[in-house]
Amino acid sequence: PQLGSPEVETIGDGYMVVGGLPERSSQHTEAIANFALVAGRTVTRSVRSPVPGDGPLKLRMGIHSGAVVAGVVGNLMPRYCLFGDTVNTASRM
Repeated sequence: PQLGSPEVETIGDGYMVVGGLPERSSQHTEAIANFALVAGRTVTRSVRSPVPGDGPLKLRMGIHSGAVVAGVVGNLMPRYCLFGDTVNTASRM
């Protein structure tokens, strides 16, 4: 919320952060880039591997843009989900 990128979805062992949802924003690209920079600095400075001698954690980031379809899925545990080619491409980055 501070960086204007509130929507986060888990994809396997990673997270996808989405700008411009659920409310449209003309600043979504800038918000995502700023989020990536802050996340990168935070992880490399603050997070250490729990395995002794394993070295620093490695962070993989990519930025992709495009159209998505969003909706709430599920009855017992509803989730805000994103679908589409843009999501599939982002999950492989």
